[in-house]
Amino acid sequence: MESFLLNPLPTRIEDLERQIAVIDEEQKRCTAAIRDLMDREDIGRGIVFPMEIHELHQRKNMLETHKQYRRVRINRLRLGRGAL
Repeated sequence: MESFLLNPLPTRIEDLERQIAVIDEEQKRCTAAIRDLMDREDIGRGIVFPMEIHELHQRKNMLETHKQYRRVRINRLRLGRGAL
């Protein structure tokens, strides 16, 4: 997991936007990994990856939540209400 996700949210819009970009890239990697696993599945031969696919979906959802928190912080900073 990206270490910045474990820290308090930054107070500068630029830092928040940079973190959102990193989160977006990680979400793209998750999507690519999900597609790869689904393409490699062969149900007839018993080759399936349900747990791995589920974990990747969960990671994407968690990252989306982190991204939303950063968007809210950016909006508050733009409105002059930086403290949560």
